[in-house]
Amino acid sequence: MKKMIVAIAGLASIAVFSACNNEAAPEDAVVTINGTDITEAEFVESLKEQVGDQSLLSLIQLQLLKDKESELDITDEDIDQEVDELKNNLGAESDEDLLNALTEQSQGQVDLESKDELIEEFIKPQLVIQQLASEGVEVTEEEKEAFYEEQKDSFPTEVHARHILVEDQETADDLKAQLDDGADFAELAEENSTDPGSAANGGELGFFPEGQMDPAFEEVAFSLDIDEISDPVESSHGFHIIQVLDRHDSYEDYADEIEEILIQQKSKSPTEVFSDLVRAADINIEDSRYEDLLAPFEQTEDDSADEEDEEAQG
Repeated sequence: MKKMIVAIAGLASIAVFSACNNEAAPEDAVVTINGTDITEAEFVESLKEQVGDQSLLSLIQLQLLKDKESELDITDEDIDQEVDELKNNLGAESDEDLLNALTEQSQGQVDLESKDELIEEFIKPQLVIQQLASEGVEVTEEEKEAFYEEQKDSFPTEVHARHILVEDQETADDLKAQLDDGADFAELAEENSTDPGSAANGGELGFFPEGQMDPAFEEVAFSLDIDEISDPVESSHGFHIIQVLDRHDSYEDYADEIEEILIQQKSKSPTEVFSDLVRAADINIEDSRYEDLLAPFEQTEDDSADEEDEEAQG
């Protein structure tokens, strides 16, 4: 699974500084206490002292990534996939749910007004980093097969199934007869299944390996062919009708996932990507307080090696 690179916390700090500089003049009061004003300038100065370094780094990073974006091939499909993954991770069903979840996760510091804003300030920068990190990375078939052989325990046999759960044999037999006559499995599950976790999704259980379900349920599920529908199966929960939709039990089933893992292992870290961008860019830091802010990112590998040698020599 791809990692989220641009932190919500980074967006939060940027949002705070943006809000401070949008409307008010430096001498305007942010708050008045017993007749004494705390001005916009004082407020901004306090923020700079507390979180200025990280906020400025975030702003520089985002600008460098936006500058690089036009050189890369970021498609609408890439963006949609990333939004869907973010929804999955946060349990959000709609765009509105996603924006609310991000607001909650950032404890209200980030209040994204639209999906477009999320894409421009969060999704696209993340995709730029991912593409730059994996640029030039190649994974051979031999490497993938070797990884599979070494890590076989990490790729167990698993099935993708759906089911209809009812309380008695008679109801189960009737539903099985309807399925044999061509009834739609998902519709019957939605209308009849007593499993609250899957009924609304047409009985969908997703992929699962052995050892996660009731033993009686698993014994049948793992014996079915793809698309085959079982006779009623009794478990400790009631009577199930099971259909297996897919199966993972070979290298071919996991090849794409293995390739993604190996690409991630070979890719540069976000810090390395940022260092490359900093060294290639024309950046002038005008505020002397932050003149050394980018020093760690401006070093080359040779510079780092020389420093390590010097430290080793005492």
